[in-house]
Amino acid sequence: MVVETTNWGRPWPSWIVCRCWGGWTGYRLDGWRREVREGVSWLVLSLLPDGHRRRRCSGCSKWVTSIHDHAIRRIGDLPVFDEPVELEVQRQRVACPRCGPKLEHLDWLDRHCRVTQRLAKSVAQMCATTSIHATAKWHGLDWKTVKALDFRHLQKTLGPVDLSGVRILAMDEFAIQKGHRYATVIVEPSRKRVLWVGRGRSRADVRPFFELLGREGCERIQAVAMDMNSAFDL
Repeated sequence: MVVETTNWGRPWPSWIVCRCWGGWTGYRLDGWRREVREGVSWLVLSLLPDGHRRRRCSGCSKWVTSIHDHAIRRIGDLPVFDEPVELEVQRQRVACPRCGPKLEHLDWLDRHCRVTQRLAKSVAQMCATTSIHATAKWHGLDWKTVKALDFRHLQKTLGPVDLSGVRILAMDEFAIQKGHRYATVIVEPSRKRVLWVGRGRSRADVRPFFELLGREGCERIQAVAMDMNSAFDL
């Protein structure tokens, strides 16, 4: 078997690294270092803007040539060989003639997000099969960060629930946290869909669902299955 190698034994130019491995469009790799934080070694990659590329305004998505200012931001990225990675990015604000000073639009980083899109995707995929705690530990992220990323992914993929045609409901409570704290789940048994989940188990707690259902939707309901919890007296 013949194995072909490219540039074996010689350091790759930074533009090849960015294109083949990094995917940080509009930026080039300036250097790297290791930082030890609480006994954990982090790989920190320094990225600088590509001076030959125009910038896009995050407000109007138009191309802009003038730069207003820049600041260093720390952005989480996918681990490399089980080592957590952090990007040290020189984020630029463009001087947009239409919107004023605005952060540049990046294809690999969502607005107001401190992790790359591919790291967010990896987190969401892992959350689908394991706990938030395990996902946070494996990616080296804070629990709250993972929870927020998973919630954002669910909002984007699931979207608003379709309540049209709902005629049969099933309601039940389940325990959350400690100290007899509960939440309520409402499902549509015929199509095996979760319609709504909310904290609490009282009549007042489930009222937002029926307000979301609307008057016409409530009139369509033919049957509701629930246990003997008197708090569900609708």
